[in-house]
Amino acid sequence: MGIISAAADTYYTYRLLRTLVTPWNETEAYQNGIVDENGKVLKKSSQLKTTAEKSSYTLFHRLVFNFKRIMEKLPFGKYKLASFAAAMFLLKEETNLSEDQLKDIIDKLELNFDDSINESYWNVDSDDNLSPGVYSLTSDIAHPLTGEMVALKGTTVIVPAMCEAVDNIFGTPIYKVKHSPTKSDIYISPEDIKR
Repeated sequence: MGIISAAADTYYTYRLLRTLVTPWNETEAYQNGIVDENGKVLKKSSQLKTTAEKSSYTLFHRLVFNFKRIMEKLPFGKYKLASFAAAMFLLKEETNLSEDQLKDIIDKLELNFDDSINESYWNVDSDDNLSPGVYSLTSDIAHPLTGEMVALKGTTVIVPAMCEAVDNIFGTPIYKVKHSPTKSDIYISPEDIKR
C-alpha cells in the first residue's frame, strides 16, 4: 500500500501545483463558463448541469481556486508577506516542496515576490525563538486545506515558554502556537501577533 499511497501523493501534489499555475483562461472551468478570466465564479456548483461542467469544477478545483484567488489578492508588503509565509509553510509541509520550488510557483503565479525580508522582529531573539507570553492575533488565520478562518484577528494565542521556529520561509520564522479560544494549534509568523 505504501507504493500506491506515494504514487497518489505525487499525483495530487503535481495536480495541485499544475492547477495553481494554470492561467484562469486556460482552465476547463473557464472554457465551460464557470469562472471568468480573473477567477470570479460565474456558476455555483449547484448550477452545473453537464458532466463536463461538473468534472471541471469539483471540490478539488474549488479548494485550489479559492487558494489561488487569495494568493492573487495579497499586496506583498512586508506584513502580508510574513502572514503569507505562514501559509506557505503549511503548503510546504503538506507537499514536501523545497523553498526553491515554492518560489518557482510564486514566480509562475506572477505575484511579484520579494524575498529580501531578513529583519529582526521585536518578539524574536537572535536564535529565532519566539518570546513567551500571551499575544493577540493581528490577522485572521485560515485553515490550510479548507480556507476556513479558524483563528480570528484580535483573539489570543499563548506561548508558554521560548518557542523555537518550526521552519523559516523566505527569511520569516514560522511558529506552532496554541490558539486560546479554540485550543487548537495554529502556525504563525512574528508579524501575525502583537502584545
